[in-house]
Amino acid sequence: MAQYLSALFLLNKGGSKLGLLLDPQLHISIFATAFIIASGFIINSFYDLERDTINRPDRVVFSRLVSQTTCLNFYFFFNTVGVVMSFYVGKRVMLFNFLFSIALWFYSHKLKKKAFWGELSAALLNIAPFFVVVIYYRIFTFDIFLYLSFIGLMIIIREVIKDVLSEKGDLIFGYETLPIKVGMTATKQTIALFMLMTVIPFIVLFKLHGTSLVMGYFFLGELVIFISLFLLKNATSLKDYERLNMIYKILTIAGVLSIPLV
Repeated sequence: MAQYLSALFLLNKGGSKLGLLLDPQLHISIFATAFIIASGFIINSFYDLERDTINRPDRVVFSRLVSQTTCLNFYFFFNTVGVVMSFYVGKRVMLFNFLFSIALWFYSHKLKKKAFWGELSAALLNIAPFFVVVIYYRIFTFDIFLYLSFIGLMIIIREVIKDVLSEKGDLIFGYETLPIKVGMTATKQTIALFMLMTVIPFIVLFKLHGTSLVMGYFFLGELVIFISLFLLKNATSLKDYERLNMIYKILTIAGVLSIPLV
């Protein structure tokens, strides 16, 4: 959805939307990325099975029913399909998706276990699919950069919050996430810093667009982020952090749905 909305509204200013939707290479490019993202979810679940059994025992039913060999077979199959489909779009898209698939594996295998690098790489990988359509259309504006910065910061915040929620399993299996590496006080300060950093793209966008319709999401987003700062300050239990996690999940989804306004 994010890729389609980006192609229609961010990268197609003044162009024919029908003509864009009739472009077969756009659809091939997006579905190629979807296959690679699916493979990323599979390999991530493959490496996290034991950890998730402790942190989220109610969400690993499928992983218990399907053998790890089957998971790996689907991982390689989806990756292959994604890269082959990308080849029919162009060399740049194929190279990007190939490197994207390697980055997803490296994140699941190594980076996810490292403090700060895990959260940062997760955020970059979350916004990476946007760049597939950017590469395809060879268009990248300052507005798009500011929008992705805002979304990226919210994803980083949510990733750190998720590390707080999964601290028990991470500690058992040797993950060096921020809560384990620096402690809860410093982790809360880091989350608060990222929350405050969202003001930067917001202010720049406000100076560029004023009180136009495009700023509606960002005004509302900053208001919710400001409220979440107080929730974070008083957060003591896992339920408090689950509430914060849900807030930033909704903000991220709303950010994708707001693309037509950007």
